Amino acid sequence: MTKKNLKIVTINIDYTLAMDSPNFGDAQERNILYGKHVNKIFSITHSPKKMKLKNKKLSEQVEIFPTSSIKPHFFLFDALNIARLIFINHKIDLVLTQDPFITGLVGYILKKRYGCSFLIHFHGDFWSNKYWLREKWYNPILFLLSKFLVKKADGIRVVSSGIKDKLVKKGIDENKIRVIPTPVDLKKFKDYDKKKVEKIKKEYQGRKVIINVGRKDPAKDYKTLYKAIELVYRDYKKLAFLQIGNGDYLPEKIKADENLILKSIDKISQKEVINYYYASDIYISSSCHESLGKVLIEAMAISLPVVATNTTGSKEIIEDEKNGFLVPIGDSQALAKKILFLLNNSDKAEKIGKSGQQMVMKKFNQQKIIKQTIKFWKDLVKRK
Repeated sequence: MTKKNLKIVTINIDYTLAMDSPNFGDAQERNILYGKHVNKIFSITHSPKKMKLKNKKLSEQVEIFPTSSIKPHFFLFDALNIARLIFINHKIDLVLTQDPFITGLVGYILKKRYGCSFLIHFHGDFWSNKYWLREKWYNPILFLLSKFLVKKADGIRVVSSGIKDKLVKKGIDENKIRVIPTPVDLKKFKDYDKKKVEKIKKEYQGRKVIINVGRKDPAKDYKTLYKAIELVYRDYKKLAFLQIGNGDYLPEKIKADENLILKSIDKISQKEVINYYYASDIYISSSCHESLGKVLIEAMAISLPVVATNTTGSKEIIEDEKNGFLVPIGDSQALAKKILFLLNNSDKAEKIGKSGQQMVMKKFNQQKIIKQTIKFWKDLVKRK
């Protein structure tokens, strides 16, 4: 299978793909890189009608088609209608989906209709996960749907070996599963604005800065995170805490006096996030479930020492006490204890940070991961 005759349709729910200037993430850049290795990628993505997003061409190889759905539950039908026109005009080799749920159902229907290969991505830790099952009333229904769809898929891509182990234990053929993490452009993290970093540090008035990056999501378990900050502040007063992406008003969430500097930033560019990483001293993650933990990779890329709950994803990245610390899920006291250790032992913190940086540079090389992904696509199409 050569680049010339490999055409792919992707089904996803990341509407930033169709935006002119997405606030967060690198989804557009990643798709452009994938596109360099194939003839064509047609990406159908969910978007609300009120956003008024239009079809977008990211490169000669990559085109984005937002569904502009009136209601979220219309996405299935809108995606299928867009896909029908694409399949009429092109011989599609592979359809890949962002998850094993509604996007997966779209992929399965397209496979049945047009005979293309069908690949499901597991970007989340869904199976054998009590935390995820309890988050929303319909998650158990989605879980049942995923059990059906993974058996119909020709291939399954998971971002961590822990996810693969869960699927294999549930009887899924390990030969159709491949562990390929999400690619991260680690070179970006060498490029930062020194003047802006110094300006940010001045805002914190010489305090040690703990940072967390993550959207508003029950999986992030911010209650445990905020409690950990309270506990740390009881014993370490020269402290600042920064949260990017959630939008919480922190003085209402964290009980402390005015000497604790709290800052919350809702949406900023990834370039600005990098500056805030460089202005910080420790990265903390309190998630109750993660399939990988991309922000941990980002923080470690600039040698920040990290403390994280031992989710499936964080265990894929962190070797406890060597390149970071792992603590039990939901345990704010354990998080606080490890943070205090790093705050009070700067030499050890620096050593752990450097170890983490060396590991991610070796294990999460973007070009290597993209090559693995493209090879998986070609292997699936060859089997047909």
